[in-house]
Amino acid sequence: MRAPAAKSDGMGSLLYPDGTCRFRVWAPFARRVQVMGDFTGWMSSPLDLQPEGSSGNWSADQIPATAGQMYKYLITNRGGPDNDSSQVWQRTDARAVQVESSSANSAGYIVAPFPSERVPFQTPAFPDFLIYQVHVGSHSGRNDGISVEDNTATFIDLISKLDYIRGLGFNAIAPLPISDAFCDVGGAGEGYGPSDMFASEDRYATSPDRAVEELIQLIDAAHSKGIAVILDLVYNHAAAVDNRYWQYDGNTAGGGGIYFANGHNTRFGLGFAMWRQEVKDFFLDNARMYLRDYRVDGLRFDAVQFIQADAVEYIVNELRNEFPDKYLIAEYNPGDQESASGWVDPLGPLGFCAIWDLGSPYDAFAMLNGDDAVNRLIGRIGWFDDPNPWHRITYLTGSHDQIYGGMDSHGMFFVQRFGGRGNGWARAKARFAWALNAALPGTPMMFMGTEGHLDGYWDPNVDNGDRRIDWSQIGDPAGAPMQRMVRDVNNIRWSHPALRSAAGNIIHTDFTNQVVAFKRYDFNGDLVLVVVNPSDSQWGENNYGVNMGGEGGTWKEIFNSQSPDYGGLFTVGNFEAELQVSNGQLWINLPSWGVLIFQKK
Repeated sequence: MRAPAAKSDGMGSLLYPDGTCRFRVWAPFARRVQVMGDFTGWMSSPLDLQPEGSSGNWSADQIPATAGQMYKYLITNRGGPDNDSSQVWQRTDARAVQVESSSANSAGYIVAPFPSERVPFQTPAFPDFLIYQVHVGSHSGRNDGISVEDNTATFIDLISKLDYIRGLGFNAIAPLPISDAFCDVGGAGEGYGPSDMFASEDRYATSPDRAVEELIQLIDAAHSKGIAVILDLVYNHAAAVDNRYWQYDGNTAGGGGIYFANGHNTRFGLGFAMWRQEVKDFFLDNARMYLRDYRVDGLRFDAVQFIQADAVEYIVNELRNEFPDKYLIAEYNPGDQESASGWVDPLGPLGFCAIWDLGSPYDAFAMLNGDDAVNRLIGRIGWFDDPNPWHRITYLTGSHDQIYGGMDSHGMFFVQRFGGRGNGWARAKARFAWALNAALPGTPMMFMGTEGHLDGYWDPNVDNGDRRIDWSQIGDPAGAPMQRMVRDVNNIRWSHPALRSAAGNIIHTDFTNQVVAFKRYDFNGDLVLVVVNPSDSQWGENNYGVNMGGEGGTWKEIFNSQSPDYGGLFTVGNFEAELQVSNGQLWINLPSWGVLIFQKK
């Protein structure tokens, strides 16, 4: 009889240099576990794994196998209460890093060890992230000359867009979830219902057996261009269809068995059994894999409020200890009525580096609709009491949550909210929102396509019309000026460390005219002034006075969101003028719906 694996060297399949493979799976309610695959003739001669004491793990090693071969487990449940022994369960490895599809009948692949020689890259310091949120499957393939299958682009297709993204001034991409999920009809789905936690989406690869290799290629290509990679992880629930982990070993406790029994219920499905140490370690190992083996630069945890706090604290603090330079982000809604526990500070006990600022897009929408604009600006600007402004990810122009799904469900691109890309006021407000975002404390993030004034809404599923990213619009006469503005204001953020520092203060509030001004500075002498006008009012002939809060000297405009270069029409500015503070005020031209940035000479 074959013995259990000799080494405690992780879970799943592991290919050794001698051409043999070790298999280990957690199946605590099994009475027999076998592995079958290309190396056994499948059902003809499956090989027995052996129990490892009382751990619930089953394993075996010294099994001849090669990279690229496929395999599954045969699990015979032991029977009794809360167990289903009516059949032998064919299961994909719970920790397979590569699978043929999200289907319940799919198999996993044995993969070669991750390469040790990789593109060297230093993860940016936390104040220095400027993020472009992207959906792999729908970013490419529409009016850009890239041919895709079934309306779904791949990791390799995204590589072809990296120069474009870097050229806009972004130094990080944040793909929506890339874990394998059900998206086999109508184009790629959003990815927020994962079928597999360790395997990446098979349809994002040129063929399923290349998913690991091509995700590594994307990460290395991004790093070679100075772009960090932040992956989006869904640990709060799994797919409603093709849930790989449901009743995994035939146990049915709580409905879902070992991975779900007594898990917190979410409106998206039953949550994982995070009270079990084995399940907590499952997710800790998953996050480790991305940071250690794939070498990504950060992780974003979806809907953390649905996960019991002690499990989040355990996972995230372990990661912070092991990977202190990686940017760990929480989407955390403390007001969610279906939270797994009461409020626990994500930046305190839970251990995250940053949180999504969920209110930021809604403040922008309200502000630009004339709803209490000055107080909303003060609230947006006023984070100078936080010595680490990178604690917040701000996205005034919206994330996938605000842009997905169609106008009937209130999902639409920013410019659509104010009249569409054909409306000059709408374009001005879109420029305003991103320019302000780039000038605020915090980490700015933009959703793909916003830089091209895309209108309508985004949807990766094309059954009801093609709403993927339309490259014929991004660079057209309406879209190109916005691209130029995004590039220029992003590069101003890079060239002025004051815009990435924690130091600053509001120096001017004008409730009558709805104008606010604030300064940003660092302690090496960089000082900028940002003047914000979310109104129809406009002042020429240097007729608007900004109270300078004690600052004197000469100032020069270095950015105007209403510049004609960016599509501004019938507006004013201070191009090439050197303006002197007089009697405590700086007298400027101030365009409507404008964000101006001045540098002290």
